[in-house]
Amino acid sequence: MIKSKDKVSFKADFDFLVKESQVLYDLNRELSDRYAYIAYKIYLSKKLKLAKNEKVLICRKCNKILIPGKTLVIRLSKGMITYKCLNCANVRRLRYDSGI
Repeated sequence: MIKSKDKVSFKADFDFLVKESQVLYDLNRELSDRYAYIAYKIYLSKKLKLAKNEKVLICRKCNKILIPGKTLVIRLSKGMITYKCLNCANVRRLRYDSGI
């Protein structure tokens, strides 16, 4: 009987795919998008616990990699961080503490 992978190895696979997707974005966008799609499916199916900054690496709507300045616009306003995907125009807002 084959043992299934534990969540640590799935997290390592997720990290590898995201990193490779970011590296390949300029060279081969189709392969980069495919890696991001597979990483997102691993995240959803295995219910991985990700840090807040890792959750915004892949767009939830179009499943493409988000790279600031290339496929992502980040804005700060009124205690909110706004992430806007340039592929599908999906907007995600997260609250932050200004510390004042």
